[in-house]
Amino acid sequence: MLLVLLIHFAHAHCSPSADSLQHSPGQTIANLCLRSISFVCVNCFILISGYFSIRWKPRSFFGFLFQVVFWLTLGTAMVKVFGFSQETSSLNACLSFVNGRWFVPAYIALYIISPILNEFINNSQTKNLGRYVLCFYIFSTLFGYLLVSDEFNEGMSLISLIGIYLTGSYLRREDSVFNRFSARQCFMSFSAIAVLLVVISTGLLTMGISKSIFGYLNPLIIIQSVFLFLTFRNLKIGNIKYINWIAASAFAVYLFHMHPLIRPHYTLTCKWISDQGAYAPILVILFFITIFIFCTLVDKVRIYIFDKVFKLISHKKVSLEISHR
Repeated sequence: MLLVLLIHFAHAHCSPSADSLQHSPGQTIANLCLRSISFVCVNCFILISGYFSIRWKPRSFFGFLFQVVFWLTLGTAMVKVFGFSQETSSLNACLSFVNGRWFVPAYIALYIISPILNEFINNSQTKNLGRYVLCFYIFSTLFGYLLVSDEFNEGMSLISLIGIYLTGSYLRREDSVFNRFSARQCFMSFSAIAVLLVVISTGLLTMGISKSIFGYLNPLIIIQSVFLFLTFRNLKIGNIKYINWIAASAFAVYLFHMHPLIRPHYTLTCKWISDQGAYAPILVILFFITIFIFCTLVDKVRIYIFDKVFKLISHKKVSLEISHR
């Protein structure tokens, strides 16, 4: 989720182009570096889901929906209370979050069909699952990345999430194989691909080609995502309670800063930070930490409310069932 904040910071900072490379080479290359290490964020998020598999439970599913509604409501209320200027109505903004922000509806769809995917995974041999994943990425690279097929929407679609989800499941199946690589080896591989992406991008800009190679369907970025995932997978840090406590509310960071009424202010803050010269790295770290602390603490309130409401509904349901017997 820190990488999600970082990639949106990079997008707010500037758009690398042949002209920017000529006039501001340092800033342009720095922006390419940020993109090269943070573009794996969404892929890694889904790799985690696929590795551990989504366990479809009504409580978890409705808890996820409640989290989305909670942060939409809270973000809208904050804008109203603090009097931030807005060009669209609150209702239109909330609707645009569901329709215009692709990840939430795509992940909800993935959650809904996850039992079907899990059934396919459980009934497939490891080799066959690996072959399917390979065929999927050959197809997605050709039609989605190179030919820019509308169905893939540059990786911002359900079909792309399915491919990454199955990849995470395959990594789990081949745990003993990938466990042979150390966390350092995996991180070095991740870093090497990041450098390669910067070199390729800089070379293209030098030739006057401003078309970005960064995308969720870029096979290099997919491989890079796997290496970053394996880096943390192979750290063997065990079960640490405070990490799980923070992780349970990590998605709130996305829902907060991507709220359609808050995102413009996040972007403006990122632009202001990027103009602070040598102080920018320290300011961006403090800014991200502040967002994380705020979202984590507030989301614990959301969890508390949902637990109380769900227990109340469950209790009433049990009482009704007993009364009907």
